[in-house]
Amino acid sequence: MFIFAAFGGSMSWADTSVEMQALRVERNEQDVYVSVNWHFEIPSALEDALLKGIPLYFVTEVDISRERWYFYDKRVAHAERHVRVSYLPLTRRWRINVSPQPFSAGGLGMSLAQTYDTLEEAMTAVRRLVQWRVGKAADVESDAKQTLVLNFRLDLTQLPKPLQMGAAGQSDWNISLSKTQRLVLEPLR
Repeated sequence: MFIFAAFGGSMSWADTSVEMQALRVERNEQDVYVSVNWHFEIPSALEDALLKGIPLYFVTEVDISRERWYFYDKRVAHAERHVRVSYLPLTRRWRINVSPQPFSAGGLGMSLAQTYDTLEEAMTAVRRLVQWRVGKAADVESDAKQTLVLNFRLDLTQLPKPLQMGAAGQSDWNISLSKTQRLVLEPLR
């Protein structure tokens, strides 16, 4: 098993501060995995929306690209993780649904669901990614220059249409982080 060590990069923050902690990109013989912790607080406007029955959708995207001198960089790995957070008023529990694709208007599709007693427990599950498979190890060359692009955001496009219009300009609804950095392959300690 190998681990990528990340150097350099740039970050951009939205109005609600999101910080990335403990980023690890690991590789074994078959696959490449990403582990990361997000640190952010849910604004009271979003908590109120959840309590009123409006689910929130968070999206994490990972792209690994290999640099090429003769053409555009080649994307060698891409993965998406969609998380739906909702409140169940009858049981007074919080539900998290996780899916590799956006949730459709017709239902939750193929997703993994888990319930929690408190909003903080549910948000801990949203904030923490552990060994998420993002690609095949054969596609990521150990001697090539590679770039990791990691995006995390509150996805307003999956909200009901009237909320999309009202939430677009409000800073409480603007939760995102984008990070780009170069990866160097090192042996796992």
